[in-house]
Amino acid sequence: MNQGNGDVTAHGGRPDGTDDNSGDAGYVNNGYDGYEVRPGVPTADTYRRLRRATGLGDKLAEGAAIGLPNTWYGVTVHASPAPADGGTADGADPVGMGRIIGDGGCFFQIVDICVLPQHQGHGLGKRIMAALTAELERRAPAGAYVSLIADGDARHLYAKFGFTETAPASVGMAFMPRPAH
Repeated sequence: MNQGNGDVTAHGGRPDGTDDNSGDAGYVNNGYDGYEVRPGVPTADTYRRLRRATGLGDKLAEGAAIGLPNTWYGVTVHASPAPADGGTADGADPVGMGRIIGDGGCFFQIVDICVLPQHQGHGLGKRIMAALTAELERRAPAGAYVSLIADGDARHLYAKFGFTETAPASVGMAFMPRPAH
């Protein structure tokens, strides 16, 4: 289990990165299936709930409150029964999310990809990645470097979106500062 050091874990399908919607990498369900991917960032409480429930590990409330507003682009996934009028999801609490962080010009990192266990297997991880990569294609300058840390078999999902492993030329490294108490 990932203990949440900013890594990305694909919790939107099976462990090998596949899902029930095995079409192309740009899969977007245009028909209402009870899920809606919306641009935006969850509240700090929702963010922490999703990370805990999906095994990404918790983040302190203070850190979430500081970090979330600095998201370059984010999406949340909402679930609800199909509305009677054929509209969209009713604003139910998010069941998944994904974010892009970075400096907005040279470097970007995809983080916090997760879907609650009871909503996995519906292609939601793929839909989150499709939304994030579409925004990068739309707004990120040419030559920008986009990275992520793939936990376990999540690399299979990310490969569908053009991500390649960097090792042995480079390897991911992490550092977690300790409070100066």
